Amino acid sequence: MPIKQAKKLLDVKPVSLSDTEEHRIHQRKWWAISILVIGGIMLAAKLPIPFFIAYILLFFGHAGMFHSFWDKRDVPMMVVNLVWMIIDFVGMIRWF
Repeated sequence: MPIKQAKKLLDVKPVSLSDTEEHRIHQRKWWAISILVIGGIMLAAKLPIPFFIAYILLFFGHAGMFHSFWDKRDVPMMVVNLVWMIIDFVGMIRWF
């Protein structure tokens, strides 16, 4: 049974949305990318702030991307961003 569900999941095609919805998703992606870049720079530069703040920004950036790909039903990108959200969560917990 789980194999059939996995095959169904792999066969899901992204949906087409209206121009307004596409524009909204496009804006959300830019906000998520901005948050991801800020969090990544904070983490890579080892700024004198607690690292969990950078992981929180990364988590919310990946959550925004996940939400955008959820709206489009883009399963591969949803999986990637979900994995990154788990990594970010582990990073947050590790630094508390």
